Amino acid sequence: MHVHSAASYDCAVAPGDVARELLRWGLRPVFLTDHDTLEGAHRLRDERGVRVVCGQEVTTGEGDLIGLFLSRPVLPRLGAERAAHEIREQGGLVYLPHPYDRRRHSLCEATIERVRDVIDIVEVHNGRCRDDENRRAEELCEILDAARGAGSDAHTRAELGGVYVEMEDFDGARDFLRKLAGARIVVRPSRMRMRLERVLAIANWRPATSP
Repeated sequence: MHVHSAASYDCAVAPGDVARELLRWGLRPVFLTDHDTLEGAHRLRDERGVRVVCGQEVTTGEGDLIGLFLSRPVLPRLGAERAAHEIREQGGLVYLPHPYDRRRHSLCEATIERVRDVIDIVEVHNGRCRDDENRRAEELCEILDAARGAGSDAHTRAELGGVYVEMEDFDGARDFLRKLAGARIVVRPSRMRMRLERVLAIANWRPATSP
């Protein structure tokens, strides 16, 4: 739910390579949440035909905020409330990343309190955060009565697939949010297990037939 590509200023992994790596581990659809751009996600969708959830890690004037299921980019440096409104206005979901990681540009608690009513998802496990920061994020998620999200926040190839969410397939933003309630967060998964599950999924696949 939180992955970067070379469309971000701080990542060197091309969007196509991100998609190949995630699909190799059986992780789909691809969520791409680059800093202040949808370029990488749109390139995957339009040029490669990859099923992708277009997201953006928006650099607001008060801290980072992610929009998922976006059709157009949100301008950086807006206030947090305006950015959240821009996300919601296009049918997207507001996702609060790494709320207690003070090494990064996270929203402060006062700002979170102001926008709490429009936060759909709180990132309760970020692959780059310390355990205590993730625990505090889990507590915040309960206080806000938001859905639990998680992501590797990968900026390198090695980080891809380090944290992911297992859930039912979905159709659009609202269905995703509803089914996220029954999801399972997987942290530091066994690569061997992931390979085996992918092989079994391929072996059990059958083409759809019309009634």
